[in-house]
This record gives sequence, C-alpha cells and structure tokens, in this order.
Amino acid sequence: MASGPALTPEETGRRVRAAIIAVGAAFGHEASFADAGRRLGLDRWGFYFGARAGVLGSVDADVVAAACGFFAPSLVRPSWESALTAGPPGELVAEDVRLCTAWARCHLASLPGIGRLADLTSRVVSVADGSGRALFAAWRALPYRASDPPARAGLDLLRLREHRGAGHLLAIAAEGLTPLEAILAGPGERKATANGWCPPYPPASSRAGRRLAAAQRRTDALAGQPYTCLDDAERAEFVALLRSAHRHAIG
Repeated sequence: MASGPALTPEETGRRVRAAIIAVGAAFGHEASFADAGRRLGLDRWGFYFGARAGVLGSVDADVVAAACGFFAPSLVRPSWESALTAGPPGELVAEDVRLCTAWARCHLASLPGIGRLADLTSRVVSVADGSGRALFAAWRALPYRASDPPARAGLDLLRLREHRGAGHLLAIAAEGLTPLEAILAGPGERKATANGWCPPYPPASSRAGRRLAAAQRRTDALAGQPYTCLDDAERAEFVALLRSAHRHAIG
C-alpha cells in the first residue's frame, strides 16, 4: 500500500497542536495543583504564575506579564508579588516540576511507545529556537533531568507548550494584533475575563478574525521549526505517538 505524502515540519506542528496544548498543561488542571498552592498559602493565580514563571527568577511583574502575554498585567502583578512572598521562585518551580512529572508517571507510564515518545520529544526540545521565547528558554535551561521516560516526556511537553505559546505571541504581534484583540477574535469575552482583562471590550471585527487565522498559520510554521531535526518517518511516528498520548491521558 502506498504511503501518504511526507509530513513537513509545519504540518507536523499543526497536527500536534491540540496534543501539545492539552498534554503539556494537563497537570495544572488536577486537584493536586490547587492543593499545592493552598499549602503554600497561594491562590490559584499566585501559584500559577509563581510556578510557571519562577524560572525567570525574581523579576518585576511586568517581565512576567510580557512573557506570559495573554494575561492582563493587572492580574499578573498582585499574583506574582504574592508568589514572591511565599518563597524563592526556585522552590515554586520545583513544586511545579514535581506535579508535572507525577502526573506524567501516573498517566503516561502505561502508554505503548512512551520511551520512544520521550526520546523524540527530547530531541525536538534540544534544537528548538529560543529566540523571543524567554519562558521556553528558561524551562529548557532548568537543571533538572528526569531519568524515566514518562517524566522526561511530561516535562519536555511542558517545554514544547511554552515554545508554541511564545511563538503564538510572536505571530499575533506580527499580524498587528494585541493579545487582548486575539482573545476577543478567538475564544471571546469569557476567556478575556478569565484572563483578567476588564470590560467593556472593543467589538471583535472580521478583520481581526482574519488576522488571527493568519497568526495561527504563522504559529504552526514557527512551532514546526524544531521538527526539522526529525526525518519524514520520525515526524509521522511523533505525531502518532503524541496523539495516542493525548487520547490515553485525557481522552
């Protein structure tokens, strides 16, 4: 039987989009994540920003808002400052890593091919361009190396999610959109409110929608760049394994 056309790096980025976004952040939706924050005396957003952006060190909240991008600075500042009062950023990051790897060991250990997925994901992460992607670069530089395949895969998928998210920020800026305009043209006002932006909101225009669609295509291209390190067969294998992980762990 004839094989289909080879996957380009850009098409690979598009096909794994949903899995990278979902699996790379799945541990943050578990009750254990909220419990960990409460143990540290932090609310949901304090722990979220402290654990995610703590890899940047004790920077000003404006730096965190710039790196995270899609959240209102008025939400980020008090949340980040509360996180800094709870302990050194490195301790919050260590807790985030613990939760991420524990989730992966629970949900990915029985996945057929988990060792291969971990190896391919690590290769992709190692060659990904960190330009304009401070959170991704900081997470990749984190001096932590899990030895077991599920934990390695879980942590590297978190890193790839940061790579893709930063690429999306770059893409929407290139299309002339602000993060808030992109949210309103896509998920809408409910998401804008959830991310701390205050109404009244400007109406989403059809032009903004077209720009967002163009930004998404640009994001796929940027996210696909590191898949150049894989050959055609490996790209197809990576897509199949990651989609399987998505179904296996999340459904």
